[in-house]
Amino acid sequence: MRLRAAVVGGGIGGLSAACALSQRGVEVTVFEQAGELAEVGAGVAVTPNGQRALDHFGLLDEVKLAGAP
Repeated sequence: MRLRAAVVGGGIGGLSAACALSQRGVEVTVFEQAGELAEVGAGVAVTPNGQRALDHFGLLDEVKLAGAP
């Protein structure tokens, strides 16, 4: 039987949790109240520890391509 999880919130924490669970074979459903995920005009700074976490998830290269130093 495959494990299933519900993650409430599509922000940084929710999507990180969903990614980590999914990589471990858990079927994840993310619930977000916003109709769509979009830029809201805020910037995000990713610290070295955050970059290590993104690298662990296999996402660091994509984030670097989408961002600016």
